[in-house]
Amino acid sequence: MQNKPIILKLGGSVITDKRSGKPVIKTRIIQRLAREIASNLHSPLVLLYGAGSFGHPLAHQYRLSGRPLSADALVGVAKTISAVHKLGGMLAEIFLEEGVPIVPLQTSSFVRQEKGKLVITNYPLIEDILSHGGIPMFGGDVVIADHCRTAIASADALAVELIRHFHSRKLLFATDVNGVYERFPPRAHERPLQVILRKELQAMTSSQTVKNTALDVTGAMAGKLKSLLPLRNCTITICNGSLPNTLARVLRGEKIGTRITL
Repeated sequence: MQNKPIILKLGGSVITDKRSGKPVIKTRIIQRLAREIASNLHSPLVLLYGAGSFGHPLAHQYRLSGRPLSADALVGVAKTISAVHKLGGMLAEIFLEEGVPIVPLQTSSFVRQEKGKLVITNYPLIEDILSHGGIPMFGGDVVIADHCRTAIASADALAVELIRHFHSRKLLFATDVNGVYERFPPRAHERPLQVILRKELQAMTSSQTVKNTALDVTGAMAGKLKSLLPLRNCTITICNGSLPNTLARVLRGEKIGTRITL
């Protein structure tokens, strides 16, 4: 593609009530984010979303990270895929109402894990949607891995794969925090880091531990930062999508949140 798409991921903590553990969306925030995208989009876009409270609790309950396939495991797979599909449908409905040409896709139908890496098997579908002015949208999901096992396809990892395939230079994460801090949780007076270079990112990720919980089976911020290390010639912005007009300003090119230059 001549125009490299921007890859934007909406965090599950921004669009769902992640702490409650119940499948509830934050309708007003999603409506506002949709309006900010509609008013400030001047490049092709692929939209990703975290599974949040729709997918993480079920994936944790059924232990779907690396579990051998069985009848019981497939029940968990089915329930998780169904929940994430429901979330995608709700998001699509809101975005379409706000005039955003979203085309919802189901991750588990065209993504696999092979040798520990995610493989997107239908790039022509994504490219066709982009070339005709649409915005492909899909999110974190449970997928089938080689050796007949289950795997978690996080939206963060999907974002990395999309950046590498399209050679895109912009990756945006709309999270529920103002950026990356030296420590989590930050103290009241602390501000997020403005710029992180590769050496700094390597040092940060080597000292952080990825921990999976029922609220987040993809490692939260530590997992996100680790997933970025393979990227080259890319600028990643991590901003607070919960705050009005923040995503809009980032889409306009303003320097807000934390910028990671790789």
